[in-house]
Amino acid sequence: MQTEQIPPHVPERLVRDFNHVSGPEVIADAFGVFRNAPKEPIFFSPTNGGYWVLTRTEDIREALQHPELFSSSLTGIPAQPARREKLIPLELDPPEHQSYRRVLAPHFAPKVVKAKAESIKATCMELIDPLVSRGECEFIADFAQPFPTTIFTNMLGLPNSEAKKFVEWNNILLHAYGDPERRSAAGVEINGYLRDLIDQRSADPQDDLLSELLATEIAGEPATRDEVQNFTFMLFVAGLDTVTAALALSFRFLAENPSHRRQIIDDPELIPSAVEELLRAFSFVNMSRTVVSDTEFRGVQMKTGDRVLTATAFASIDEAEFDHPLVVDFNRPGNNHFAFGAGPHRCAGSHLARQEMRTALTEFHLRIPDYSIPAGEQIAMHGGGAMGIDRLPLTWPR
Repeated sequence: MQTEQIPPHVPERLVRDFNHVSGPEVIADAFGVFRNAPKEPIFFSPTNGGYWVLTRTEDIREALQHPELFSSSLTGIPAQPARREKLIPLELDPPEHQSYRRVLAPHFAPKVVKAKAESIKATCMELIDPLVSRGECEFIADFAQPFPTTIFTNMLGLPNSEAKKFVEWNNILLHAYGDPERRSAAGVEINGYLRDLIDQRSADPQDDLLSELLATEIAGEPATRDEVQNFTFMLFVAGLDTVTAALALSFRFLAENPSHRRQIIDDPELIPSAVEELLRAFSFVNMSRTVVSDTEFRGVQMKTGDRVLTATAFASIDEAEFDHPLVVDFNRPGNNHFAFGAGPHRCAGSHLARQEMRTALTEFHLRIPDYSIPAGEQIAMHGGGAMGIDRLPLTWPR
């Protein structure tokens, strides 16, 4: 136990080892780390810099809904080092947060996403159709990564040829925990690319999201280029890796559980409910917050600057919230899961993510209904702020 990372105000009785970021247990089964975690409602882990861990849904909900006590001002995502402003609106707290959130929300509203449904379906089919006759794929590289990335580049008005570059940058930025210099360099490269793109759109506006952001107002003032760059960087981080992770985790489960797969093949109308249950069962975003001022929370003394883990993985396996939470039930009623978070920072792109998930499950199973993971394959996972799978090989009859 790393006792040097235990602050003086943390009582020894509340200290437990818990590491959701790295190690053999995470690689073998990142979700198992949460299932096997200490059962205390709140404890302090000295790993990875030291942080409080909330394990009950009601406490996680309370923390996420009270940014005046638990700030989201520090995500650990390495943005442009040469600039000091926060990642907006992700690292802003109310009331400042609302001004920026209002700018983004209309672009991801249900009616806007619905209008994109056909183009999302076309992108999905373009990726799946060449795979059918192959009888195999590496699902993440061949589908789960390019699918949301192509949609993102299309929204920004970029050619599809840029998608691969974005995927490479995003993987380094979010998952190269052991190489901070490489992560920082990726942040610099992304922002350099976005800055050049903003210059192009400023000179020659197009019918795309970036041009719309450049023309918008924030709190009654024209958006600055730095604000638009910050917005776009946040979308880059939030919109690519998350859907990739959700797809990979869902298809791994379906590959290993043919009876569940057969349910959505036999009854495609079950897919929306299946998506919600897969998002719940494999909630992979482990958000963190920072204590704003000395406070007592659920009888525990927390000090200014303490880090707090508010993981959706804990909120989704709480028996006080869900009956038999470890069972995947595509007919689960009242599935009020935490996959998209809660409070003012609840995911603005949730409608788009759902549409992408529903489309992927529908179109893939229409063309490739019978697939499995090759015998002997060891599926490695990664932990941290967004858990996921590194590689997912699938095979099926040609």
